[in-house]
Amino acid sequence: MRIVKAGACAAALVAAVGVATRLQAQTYFGQNQVQYDHFKWSVLETEHFLVHYYPQERVAAMDAARMAERAYARLSRLLNHQFREKKPLILYASRGDFGQNNVTGDLGEGTGGVTEALRHRMLLPFTGDYKSFEHVLAHEMVHAFQYDIFARGRAGAGLQTLSQVDPPLWFMEGMAEYLAGGPNHILTQAWVRDAAINGHLPSIEQMTMRPDEYFPYRYGEALWEYVGNRWGDEIIGEVLNSAPNVGIERAFKRETGLTLADLSDEWREAMQTKHLPQIAALERARKFSQPLLSERKTGGRLFLALERREADRVRVAWQLSPRSGLSGFVVRRRRDREASRAPREIDDRSELRRAAAALLAERVLA
Repeated sequence: MRIVKAGACAAALVAAVGVATRLQAQTYFGQNQVQYDHFKWSVLETEHFLVHYYPQERVAAMDAARMAERAYARLSRLLNHQFREKKPLILYASRGDFGQNNVTGDLGEGTGGVTEALRHRMLLPFTGDYKSFEHVLAHEMVHAFQYDIFARGRAGAGLQTLSQVDPPLWFMEGMAEYLAGGPNHILTQAWVRDAAINGHLPSIEQMTMRPDEYFPYRYGEALWEYVGNRWGDEIIGEVLNSAPNVGIERAFKRETGLTLADLSDEWREAMQTKHLPQIAALERARKFSQPLLSERKTGGRLFLALERREADRVRVAWQLSPRSGLSGFVVRRRRDREASRAPREIDDRSELRRAAAALLAERVLA
């Protein structure tokens, strides 16, 4: 490894993004991408990566560089592909620093990392937990391999092919999750078991058309795990390398001998065979508990609530739609003289989060 000072690196990142990204960061008038800090970037050059970091994270960046090369050795073998050029890996010391990046802008607190398709730059923050960090690093590196294969080894190329093939999210994100974490991911197993038991296990067509309803990370990972267990993990690289030339459907047909419809049927049957026998050993929640709020009690909508039981009662509730997610907030403040006041609707989500977090903390600590 060798370290190169890159005083112009930050300026190069800004220039490469250009006007389009700055406009994208303007979600509405008066709310622009904010940079609170000026980072003094340096570059750690390894065999396959250019690791961008600043002094506060130097020790962790050294560890990340070793993790990156270790992940590269495994993924390049599984995917049967090698980088022709060194890929940028941009590291941030915290989630707050990551939110100030001017490559993609702040994508929200739920984003643990991101890889952009144009220049194959991987961006992610340190979390204080090397295990989760290494998982996200490997996940983003799988995306770098995917984009590099579509670009035939030249960053900036292959965007038209990527657009034409239009790989679905279960293909891209499910593959990244499986190759980053390996088989028997507990969270994914729980999702698939619940779907199988309740008759909600999606087909591949449903995952393709409705990624908003069938979470591609979990169901896609389960599908790729099935493919890897049945044909060997190396077939994942074969399918990925074929996809830019013949598309997703024909790539699976070529490498597995199955159409996506047939693969879907066989995967769903395998998941049901695996998980349905567990019904005898499991109890549904309604057998040992009662819902405080349900769709029937709330007129077809699902409500979740936190409540502080004191003389000065404060009830915080937010309304959830099963498909569209967050749809509204209500806060009820009840004092002796204000017991009959109407609920107050909150438009500011940060205000609700602060109130809900405060009540949750009190409830947990009580």
